[in-house]
Amino acid sequence: MSMCPICNGLTHMQHICPSCNHLMEDAGKLESFYDPYSPYREWGDVAMTNGYLDQLAHECMHIFSCSNCGLQITRAVEEIPCP
Repeated sequence: MSMCPICNGLTHMQHICPSCNHLMEDAGKLESFYDPYSPYREWGDVAMTNGYLDQLAHECMHIFSCSNCGLQITRAVEEIPCP
């Protein structure tokens, strides 16, 4: 079993915007943006249908947003083993 270090508050990830070179902020996991009830669905349920191979690779897909230019990108966050 594994867990996302960002979702669990163990670390923060920073990305530089490829468009304007400003620091991007983590806007949350991709699964939370599908519909109003997606944050309440079973953990990993949406991950099997989000179009990424994150379920097989033990990755958590996060959206990063630039407050300067508005660009949003999706990045995979490597999950870590649960203690």
